[in-house]
Amino acid sequence: MIDFMIEKSINYKSQLLMIFIVGNNNVLLLYPQRGEKMNREDKKIAFVASSGGHLEEISRLKGVEKSYDCFLVTERSDFVIKDFCEKRYYVPMMNRRQITFLPKFIWLFLKTWLILMKEKPDFIITTGALVAYPFCVVGKMLGIKVIYVESFARVTEPSLTGKLVYNLSDLFMVQWEDMLKEYPKSMLGGGIF
Repeated sequence: MIDFMIEKSINYKSQLLMIFIVGNNNVLLLYPQRGEKMNREDKKIAFVASSGGHLEEISRLKGVEKSYDCFLVTERSDFVIKDFCEKRYYVPMMNRRQITFLPKFIWLFLKTWLILMKEKPDFIITTGALVAYPFCVVGKMLGIKVIYVESFARVTEPSLTGKLVYNLSDLFMVQWEDMLKEYPKSMLGGGIF
């Protein structure tokens, strides 16, 4: 379970949103500017994670997932998380060292564009890795807010995806205090497990 509480103000074209991720209940609350009303159903979240540990980490946000309209994007693999996001999109697993990586990566950007245009999420929440990068880039181009949670396994050194999306993300969270040195504008969230 998440053992942290975060309050972050983000100014988007004169709309102030407050984002809270609260402890053991895993609740994400989005508040509009004073005087405006917002229904929880008005917000849609895209959860994006590579298979394995990244997917396991993002599945810990079950309370958030249950509270909002959402969908999951992950790699097709034997690793399956049950009871997390009914709507899912699968992309093939990729390895940066494969000879076919570049065409597959370009295809992933196209698939990302199609998914985001179809679903129109308000937020992308991701724990990485490779599959997350196109979603963060295309999401920012489309005006979608990006929340990146650096991997629990990254205790002292940043991940490649973290380095790439650090300046793209609206909220960048780390799970270990030592990582604040690597990402000075990030927020310490504590362990997601």
